[in-house]
Amino acid sequence: MGGTDDEENLWLACRLCNAFKGIQTHGQDPVTNRKIKLFNPRQQKWSRHFSWSEDGAYIVGITACGRATVVALQLNNAYAVTVRQAWVFAGWHPPQEE
Repeated sequence: MGGTDDEENLWLACRLCNAFKGIQTHGQDPVTNRKIKLFNPRQQKWSRHFSWSEDGAYIVGITACGRATVVALQLNNAYAVTVRQAWVFAGWHPPQEE
């Protein structure tokens, strides 16, 4: 899909998330409408670009990179939100700060 299968290029993702990601490297920030490079978990800190909604079910982009990533990768799709709600109910989510 556009990248190598070298270990340093691989990142664990569920099938649905991987399908949403595809070969995208950039997305559009819905606030500024600018083309922005997507979040890179190897090079960037999650808490700098994202936070959790009060109920723990939604990922909130707090920077242009975070917002573009949430939209481009559909991080708040119905399946992900439903699963997170169940995890919150079970006391497993949201994760502790890094």
